[in-house]
Amino acid sequence: MKYIITENKLDKVALTWLNNNFGNLKPIVMDNKTYYVNEDRLPLFYYYQDSKNEYVYINYYEIWSFLESMFDMKSLQIKVVIIKWLEETYNLKGLTPDQKRLKIFSSSWKRPII
Repeated sequence: MKYIITENKLDKVALTWLNNNFGNLKPIVMDNKTYYVNEDRLPLFYYYQDSKNEYVYINYYEIWSFLESMFDMKSLQIKVVIIKWLEETYNLKGLTPDQKRLKIFSSSWKRPII
């Protein structure tokens, strides 16, 4: 049996998945970047915002590739969903999402006292 899901419903399912899995990340500021992390899984980051530009870099392995493979979303559709998610969940507006294949902080990173 094949299911047909409209783009609007697909976006809602993707937003629900993002909120369920990444809706409670904590910001850590380091080197002019704000990293959003799950404190239990450090030093893994899920996305970060560079204060020098208006880009937000999404972890490819944890988020971007899942949206590609599981939801069969293309890059532009992923960007649109991520923009909406960041605005609704984290009140981050005016950012341009891009993927980043780095999975962890640099080796010099030390866990901050939170």
